[in-house]
Amino acid sequence: MPSRTAALTLMAALPLGLAPAQTPDDLPAEWETTCATAESVYCIASATITPSGGSPQSLDSAGLTVSAATLSDDYGDWVRWSVGDWAGKPAPVTGGTVELVLRTGTFVPRFTNATAAGLRVSRTVTDGRYELTISGRATPTAWRSDTDCTAGYSCGDIDTTADPTTYRFEGRTQDLEGSAGVYTTGLDGAYLATDAQARADLLTYEPGGSPPVSLGVLGNPQLDATGEAVRNFVTLFLPGPWLEAAGITAQDAAATGFDLVTSGDATVHHRVTATATDGGVRLEAPDIGLGADLAAAAFHRRASQATNATAPGAPLAVSAVGGTGTAMVFWQPPSSGGGSAAGRYRARAYPSSGGGTVVASCETADNWCTIGGLDAGGTYHVAVSAVNALGEGDPAARVPVLATAVPVPDPAPSESPSPVPSPSPVPVDPTEPSPSTSPSPEPTSDVHVPYAPQDIELTPGARRITVGWVVPDSDGGSAITAYTARAFRTATGGTPVASCQVPGNRYTCAITGLAGGQKHFVEVTAVNVAGSGPAPARVAATPWTVPGAPRSVTAKSSDRKVTAGWKAPAADGGSAITGYRAELSGRSGVVARCTAPATSRTCTVRKLKKGTNLTLRVLAVNAAGVSAPSKAVKIKVKD
Repeated sequence: MPSRTAALTLMAALPLGLAPAQTPDDLPAEWETTCATAESVYCIASATITPSGGSPQSLDSAGLTVSAATLSDDYGDWVRWSVGDWAGKPAPVTGGTVELVLRTGTFVPRFTNATAAGLRVSRTVTDGRYELTISGRATPTAWRSDTDCTAGYSCGDIDTTADPTTYRFEGRTQDLEGSAGVYTTGLDGAYLATDAQARADLLTYEPGGSPPVSLGVLGNPQLDATGEAVRNFVTLFLPGPWLEAAGITAQDAAATGFDLVTSGDATVHHRVTATATDGGVRLEAPDIGLGADLAAAAFHRRASQATNATAPGAPLAVSAVGGTGTAMVFWQPPSSGGGSAAGRYRARAYPSSGGGTVVASCETADNWCTIGGLDAGGTYHVAVSAVNALGEGDPAARVPVLATAVPVPDPAPSESPSPVPSPSPVPVDPTEPSPSTSPSPEPTSDVHVPYAPQDIELTPGARRITVGWVVPDSDGGSAITAYTARAFRTATGGTPVASCQVPGNRYTCAITGLAGGQKHFVEVTAVNVAGSGPAPARVAATPWTVPGAPRSVTAKSSDRKVTAGWKAPAADGGSAITGYRAELSGRSGVVARCTAPATSRTCTVRKLKKGTNLTLRVLAVNAAGVSAPSKAVKIKVKD
């Protein structure tokens, strides 16, 4: 970070009218929705919408409402603004352009974080009084409303269906008066707009760092109300003072470009467009598929390392065959892989042909899998989607399946042989005809079901168990066509909670979607033309979960910094801890953080404001995710 002298030099170089000012003491809790006179402040001077293909009109005439209010914390004051009542409005309105003009008086509107599409923020100052102009469009969001998601720790798993999609045009603008000086100057005029935050979060700004700008909370619920994977956007405007501190021009920054990197289950580079505009540089990432778990995002000042890859297309030729409480699902790879090979597929069962929440699912690298845990006799609708490094693509159209086996009639009392059981479908190579075109040979009187697989071995992972086995002593006189591994919550009996299935020439598969930290009991059966054989005794394993919370947290302050200390959690969740995160919060949420490797028990946050009262919490990280926060510790920043 730059020295105090450098920061003061930068402040002196700011254009006239942009120098930091003290936060006014008379900010009201609720702002007026109209400005009564030309001299009025703390009010909304104008609130209009231009519907698609229409002319500007007041929000009232479009049936929309507007509000503004003041929020305060130890790092400064915020103006929270919002346009509401979007439900049921026609497409020209929900797709229209909103413009708000707020008179903020001597309050300096420096940094804006918003949920809005196409956001642009500007300001003017006359006789020391500021006017903030905000424009953009409402954006559809599908965030869950549970406490963990809102707090920014987790938003579900691969089967999580979000709340019904709603439109939002809202945000918060702060003066940064309570932040470190480098924020007040370098981010003077910056704004962030995204639908990938369950809650507004501060930028982390480290001049000369790599990356110089990062976001602590990005993510999304896995599925929207229609069952499609949620995609997100991020728009970030870095103003002239930020570029000046970096020693570059807007044109140079746009020419070099920016590389947006997110780190969740995998490190992914995303496409970013950088444009020199309004004296700064505008960064736009239009397509980010983050999945349910929240992740950090970093903007590096370098040419983007992203490829032209996108999420894959929908799988083709989806079909399903029902069994007792199961559905065996088949598909062909998508015609478009998005430029990155589809490494996995997800098949999900729903109670209806549209909408609804996921009843059960399976995930595999093959072109088929078996969904277990269904009600025998129930009709389900199955959707299949492909996943590559850029995320999950749109699902194929749902196909219906009856989750019960066709009963075999009792034989008539005669000397004739018993009816032949219906063969189980056999998975095939994607280049071959579908299973229905290649019937399996009928069993003879010498054929029986296979013996049980042997030497079952389980390898736990993050919310999954990888199962391995050795072939049975006898295949029953007919080649084994498939193996099925099922996970139960009990050592005997019960209903499987998840399963995986592979062809007869494979001897391992992964059962996914399991509850971490809970013991599961796994059995494996072999299938040939005569049917499914017996299972050996179940073997137990516990999928990884997130670590326990760090213990004995301490906080010390001196020289405008806070040093966090802690002890390792009592439990690592089954997977080694890979690092720690210490977060300092004010009343509006996390305002600063530091990280430490697994071997460390301390980290320090610097350049804080003297006298600020903060709350420290520490979290542990392993391969399964981020722990719950430690007990809170109060700390006051000392000089």
